[in-house]
Amino acid sequence: MRLFAAVLCLALSLSAAAAAAPGWIRPEVAYSATRTMTVGGHEISGPLHYDDGKERFEMSMDGARHIMIRREDRQRVYMVMPDMGMAMEMVFDGSNGMPSAGDYADLQPEELGRETIGGEAVTKYRIEAGEGGESYTVLIWATDDGIALRMEGATAEGGFEMQLSDLERGPQPADLFEVPAGMQIMAVPGQ
Repeated sequence: MRLFAAVLCLALSLSAAAAAAPGWIRPEVAYSATRTMTVGGHEISGPLHYDDGKERFEMSMDGARHIMIRREDRQRVYMVMPDMGMAMEMVFDGSNGMPSAGDYADLQPEELGRETIGGEAVTKYRIEAGEGGESYTVLIWATDDGIALRMEGATAEGGFEMQLSDLERGPQPADLFEVPAGMQIMAVPGQ
């Protein structure tokens, strides 16, 4: 499960990188899809919604539902645990180990060519990144309107893949990106 946490942080990092590098992976459109992540032989899949720097990903781990809501406008990530009636709030401004867009402003993606995934024309990119003294290579296949349809790479703990399917472009309901009413919101200690 440490690898999943590392990949989840990497996914957040890449989202922050996209915010810092407009023009190569920043989605220009709102959309919904199914995100499937494979990490260390474990597959996690669930609905994903994105609209203007806001993201919601729903997943089930160890039989419990989890909803990750990322809000660029607030520099916050919320991990909502509906079965427990609570949510954890994390700041991603770089002061606490969570990635911020500025941490990745110098990433230089290398364009590797054009491909087609699920009927979508994409550009394949390679980025070299590092965190905590470890470096890694990530391949990203992005649509012309900035949606990362596929990612794959490896950390010191193992490989990972992420793929979107059932992609539908269009506005997303604003309430998807809010912590549901009645949830107890707790700040992560040390933030």
